[in-house]
Amino acid sequence: MNMPSIIAIVILVLIALFGLAVRPNNKRKDRMEVFARQYIAHRGLHDNKSDAPENSMAAYEKAVEKGYGIELDVRMTRDCQIVCFHDPTLMRATHTLGSVEEKSLGELLKLKLFNSEERIPIFWEVLKNIDGRVPLIVEVKAERGADIDQLCKEVVFCLDSYEGTTCIESFHPMVLRWFRKNHPSYLRGQLSTHFKDEGFWSYFLTICFFNFLTRPDFIAYDIRYMYSIPYYLLRSMWGAVGVAWTCKSDGDLENARAMFDVFIFDSFIPGKKSEEAMAARRAASKGEVMEGTVRKHVYVSGRVQGVGFRYYATYIAQRNGVSGWVKNLYDGRVEMEVQGKPEQIDALFEGLKRQRHIQITDLEMKDIPADPSSYEMKVRY
Repeated sequence: MNMPSIIAIVILVLIALFGLAVRPNNKRKDRMEVFARQYIAHRGLHDNKSDAPENSMAAYEKAVEKGYGIELDVRMTRDCQIVCFHDPTLMRATHTLGSVEEKSLGELLKLKLFNSEERIPIFWEVLKNIDGRVPLIVEVKAERGADIDQLCKEVVFCLDSYEGTTCIESFHPMVLRWFRKNHPSYLRGQLSTHFKDEGFWSYFLTICFFNFLTRPDFIAYDIRYMYSIPYYLLRSMWGAVGVAWTCKSDGDLENARAMFDVFIFDSFIPGKKSEEAMAARRAASKGEVMEGTVRKHVYVSGRVQGVGFRYYATYIAQRNGVSGWVKNLYDGRVEMEVQGKPEQIDALFEGLKRQRHIQITDLEMKDIPADPSSYEMKVRY
């Protein structure tokens, strides 16, 4: 065997090993569906200039009142109490020096969040107040050098007596490793982004390399990098459950639909179109079809292959709340099934006709029964 052949084999083996290393756990996808039935309010439904700032009891209650799930952050105090707080330091949120980990619970309870009268919440009190009314995504914050074992034990102590729906997520792989080893029944997710400031480990954290240790049930990825190679491979190769963070407009929500299942939002209230898309997803999860929904089988003729038709179709469909599928045919046409309200389907094809390189010469449409399980647009091959 010559040297180029040996090198090729080594490269293929390394690629295979990498693929196995980053593989998530897809055996509990059904348990993640509850988080996909409503939008998730990032740190509660907050406004840091109001009386309901981030990670405050008031912000959590506002989210519950609107029917949104909640994403919140937890940290451990010096005296091993778990509180809800995001930043590694206290300055931004409380105008105080130091960190949560350096303070006792008593010291932290004297501080006020931003310019409000709200105080840093104790985690078990938050759980008691929410009382299972909406799903919770709990991000466990652990900086370098953190006592992972003690931190996770205290988080579990709070959650074990809580009867609501929760899952754990963290940027720190060893937090997820701890849960996999000690409390495997908890749903767990790997948070990631395009890391730049973690030195040697940046690349490994960005590609979720440590999934072989943690086997997360979902990947929570920064939506700015949703088409980056690491997340795209996790989604397309392994079918990972994706949690989008953080959508800051209806446009973000629409763009993220093709790549994520669960949506965390911040800094705005989802609009009518976004709420309609979520309502369609809830109906699909119940095996129902929304009133006024139609489904059409379509053959599209013209210059529709080799011009990005399927990409634009899925993109425009998601933006207009249309579900179904699209695929190329061997005779040069495109076949589709599209489902939504008539005006949404019309908007899809109007949008396709406006694309520079696409030229539609004929549309053959036939009404077919609506599919209660359809809530997203997919490409078929």
